[in-house]
Amino acid sequence: MPVPTSSEARVAAREHVLRAARACFLASGVRRTTMEAVARSAGTSRQVVYKLFLGRRELVEAAVAERIAELADELATGRWDAGATAETFTSVSVAVIEGIRGDHELGVLLGDGSPLTLHEALWMESVAQRGLRFWLPWFERARSEGLLRDDLSDSDLSDWLQTIYASIILRRNMAPGDERALIERFVLTSLAMASRPDLPRLSEPIGS
Repeated sequence: MPVPTSSEARVAAREHVLRAARACFLASGVRRTTMEAVARSAGTSRQVVYKLFLGRRELVEAAVAERIAELADELATGRWDAGATAETFTSVSVAVIEGIRGDHELGVLLGDGSPLTLHEALWMESVAQRGLRFWLPWFERARSEGLLRDDLSDSDLSDWLQTIYASIILRRNMAPGDERALIERFVLTSLAMASRPDLPRLSEPIGS
């Protein structure tokens, strides 16, 4: 594979090399996968791979972002229109947590020898933006039903969910039933609290 010159050729070349890298990571693990091995798998030279990716960390970042986007696409299909809004949110949330925690490829990419942690992966710009797009349909539905707090932007809400769910994902011994209970008791309440007229706003003194 020659060094790509046009932007379209570069995008296609990056996708080709990334597919090869993902296969190598799955077969050998991140620690044992070299840029030379990726180049051989992609049918190109190591020099070309380095023209497309700065190093193994950037390849891992791209692989993680692509895999999370794939999971988001799978989880989002047809889910937001089924059932009551709060129940739908809880079910989808548990599926997100269990899906990311249990995904074999993500386990390899973020496991032994990886230059990337789960927290770093979830706060990559592309992953954060994909998370926002994932939650937007629920935000819009919940807001139209008066169920969602109105003092935070969609980005703020998505970032907050990402922070909470990352901590739950890391608790590997937590059962789905406990996850569901935590989401119902804490997450749903927090998302709705600022919109309830019977509760004081954060800017109001208690008892006013």
